[in-house]
Amino acid sequence: MGLIKPDKKLSLFISLLSLVALGWSACAMSGCRVNAMPSTVTPSRSLSTPAPSATLRPTWTPFPSPTSTPTQKATPTATDIAERVGEVALVTQVLDGDTIEVQIDDKRYRVRYIGIDSPEEGQPLGQEASEFNRQLVEGKKVILEKDVSETDRYDRLLRYVYLPDGTFINAALVGAGFARAVAYPPDTRFHDYLSRVEQEAREKGLGMWAQPTQATPVARAGEVATGGVFIDPACSQFNAPGNDNNNKTEEYVCLTNPGSDAVALSGWTIRDQYGWTYTFPDFILGAGASVRVRTGCGDNTPEDLYWCKAETAIWNNSGDCAYLSDATGELVNQYCY
Repeated sequence: MGLIKPDKKLSLFISLLSLVALGWSACAMSGCRVNAMPSTVTPSRSLSTPAPSATLRPTWTPFPSPTSTPTQKATPTATDIAERVGEVALVTQVLDGDTIEVQIDDKRYRVRYIGIDSPEEGQPLGQEASEFNRQLVEGKKVILEKDVSETDRYDRLLRYVYLPDGTFINAALVGAGFARAVAYPPDTRFHDYLSRVEQEAREKGLGMWAQPTQATPVARAGEVATGGVFIDPACSQFNAPGNDNNNKTEEYVCLTNPGSDAVALSGWTIRDQYGWTYTFPDFILGAGASVRVRTGCGDNTPEDLYWCKAETAIWNNSGDCAYLSDATGELVNQYCY
C-alpha cells in the first residue's frame, strides 16, 4: 500500500473531526446522556432500607436419627420382664401355697412369696392352695422381684413372682381365695393392692372366703341338751384396739358353757376361716362359765387361754368365721361375722 500524502492526512483528520462534531450535536438535540465511569466509592445506604441486624451463630442441634417403630410383641418374654423388675428363675418344685423352689443359673433356692400367707398342708384348703400354686408356676420360668429384704429367717428368698405374660402370682393366689394379704414389714410395697384383691375375693366368696352353712350348736357328751358350749360373740373381741398385730393379747374369741355341767375341752380345736388352729390343753370349762382364747402370749388361767400366735393376728377385722370342733374333729359350733 502506498504512503498517504500529507495534504491527504490533513483532509482525513478534518473529516473525522466533522463526524465527531455532528455526533455530539445530534446527541445534544435528542437529550442523550453520557454516563461516567462508576466510582469505586461505596454509595451511602438508602434510609428507607434498615440495616440488617448482626446474625448470631446458631446453636448446634444434632440431627435426629431415624426413629423406628418397634414391633409390638404379643407376649413379652421372661427376659423382657426381668429387665424391668428382676431376675429369671425356673420353678423346679412347689412346696406349698406360698413357697416354691427355683433354679437360678446352676443354683437352687427356696422362695417365699412376699405379702401373702396360704394355708399350710394339713390345714383347711392347704392342699388346694398348693395345687393351685402348682398349676400356676411349676416347671415354668418366672421373674422374681425383691422388695426390701433379701431373705427371711429361714433363709428363703423373699420375692414377688411373675409369669412371663405379666401374671402376678402373689395376687393370683389371693384373688382365688387361696391366700390372704398379710403385711410383713418392711416388705409392704404391694400390701394395699393385695388387700384390695383379698376384699374382692371375700365379696365373691372364693376359696377360704366361701360362706359355710351355719351350724346349729350340738350337745356333746358331758354337756346339757340346752345347746352346749358355743362361740359367744357377746364376750369375744375380734378387733383389738389399735393395730391388731401389735396388740394380740386384746384380740380374742370367747367360749361359753351355758349348761349345768362342766365340759372337758382337752384336745378340742378352734380355727378361723383361713385355717389357723388352736388346740385346747387340758382344760375344763365350768358350768355357766366363759373362757377367752387370746391371740397373744401369756399364762393360762381359768378365764383366759393364750394362743401365742407368732407374727400376725388371727381374726380379720373385715369379717371371718370361727369353728369349734371336739377332740374327734366333729364340728360343735361355728360363728361368722
